[in-house]
Amino acid sequence: MKCIDLVLNILFPPHCLACGIAIGAGVICAPCFEKIARSPTLFCASCGARLPTVKRGRPRAACHPNAVSVLGSAGSYDDPTLKLLIHHLKFRGVRRAAEPLAELLANYLKDVSLDISAFVLVPIPLSRRRKNERGFNQAEEIARHLAKRMPLPLRDDILVRSKHAKPQTETTSAAERKNNILGCFSVARPHDVCGKNIMLIDDVTTSGATLGEAARVLKAAGARRVIGITAARA
Repeated sequence: MKCIDLVLNILFPPHCLACGIAIGAGVICAPCFEKIARSPTLFCASCGARLPTVKRGRPRAACHPNAVSVLGSAGSYDDPTLKLLIHHLKFRGVRRAAEPLAELLANYLKDVSLDISAFVLVPIPLSRRRKNERGFNQAEEIARHLAKRMPLPLRDDILVRSKHAKPQTETTSAAERKNNILGCFSVARPHDVCGKNIMLIDDVTTSGATLGEAARVLKAAGARRVIGITAARA
C-alpha cells in the first residue's frame, strides 16, 4: 500500500459499501461478501439454459452444441450486494470494487470445476468514446485482478471495439441488443488468437449478445474455444 493510501485509511477509514461498517481495507466487509449467492452452473450461450455437468473440465453443451461460446455468470444482478459493487465500479468510478468482483469470479470458476489452465483472459473492450467518458474499462479492471488470482495471462490488445454503439441497457429486446452490437468488434492480432482458448470477461450479461458477438469474431479469427464469464447475469 502506498504511503498516501495508508495515511488516508487512517484519517478516513474505508467503510463497507453494503452495510456501512468500518473496514481495514477494500470496499466490502467479509460477511457481506460471503452473502453474495454464487451460481452453481455454467449456461448455454444460445438459450441461457443451465449446463450443470462438467466432464474432464469441459461443460456439456447438451442443448446447443454449435453455440460459439459457453456462458458463465458468478451471480445474479438481482443480488443487492453484487449489484451495488458493479454500480459503484461502473458508474461511480470506485475502481477498487473490481477486486471483490474478481474474487467472486475466481471462486465461481472453482465451484464449477472448469479447467481454465490453458485459457487467455480477454476483457470486453469499450469504444474509445465511452472509455474516455468513464476514464477506464470496468471489464479490464476485473480481468486484471482475476489474472493475478488464477493466475492466467491477460491480453487487452487482441479484441478491439471498432464501432461505437448505444449502451445495451438502452435496448428493449434481445433482437435489438443483437443488432446493436453486430459488427462492433474486430481482432487486432489474429496470429495471437489462432488455436488459443479465450475467456472473455465482462461485468454483466443480459441476453449474451455482447459476449456472443465477441466470441463469433474470435472464432472467425481462429480461436479454439471461447468462454464468456461475467460477474452477474441480469
